[in-house]
Amino acid sequence: MADHFLGALKEIERRAQNNILIFSDVLSERLDVIAKNMVLKPVSDNDYLKLLELYYKKFSKEENKQGMLFCLLRMQQIAYLKGHREKQNEIINLEYSEGYDSVTEAFLTRKRDYYKNTLKNIFQRFILMDTIAYVLLLVLFVIVFHISFKISFILLMISWTIALFFIKKKAVPYFYDTRIQALSKYVDSILLQIDQGIFYKVE
Repeated sequence: MADHFLGALKEIERRAQNNILIFSDVLSERLDVIAKNMVLKPVSDNDYLKLLELYYKKFSKEENKQGMLFCLLRMQQIAYLKGHREKQNEIINLEYSEGYDSVTEAFLTRKRDYYKNTLKNIFQRFILMDTIAYVLLLVLFVIVFHISFKISFILLMISWTIALFFIKKKAVPYFYDTRIQALSKYVDSILLQIDQGIFYKVE
């Protein structure tokens, strides 16, 4: 798929590099105009990565840290999916092209990997809750229901493993999306429209 909007977005990027204020009001208005044209249009991964990168810089000027984090989490999520083809069907209205824009790739390289860290932290919390539930049920089975320790241990271990599998597959992405949703109220409505068109499937 062609990067239909990448050229126009990179022109804003070039102008911002020559601007002492990084993002003037004129550039912000130009960015919003391009974003409006992207709503409900075919968008490539490089198009959206560059758009998010520019909004990150715009939010940085505005000292909108929550908006910056939204952009960064989405960018890192797209970068992850770009390298995992088997999971790319989870997204609609976004097609993947080969390689990255060099400036975007350098931007992502400099940033801490909040995406993987967030997924890891969510999963660790579920492991803790699952383990606590396992111990409580083991005590219940053995002491209250008088089921042998060996049988209880094996049955609950199988249940514990299955539960973690589904948690990692379904619950962790859900709670990551919840985090994104909480941050979305800090971003411009135009950017949010594009994001919802890409990341939310029509049931």
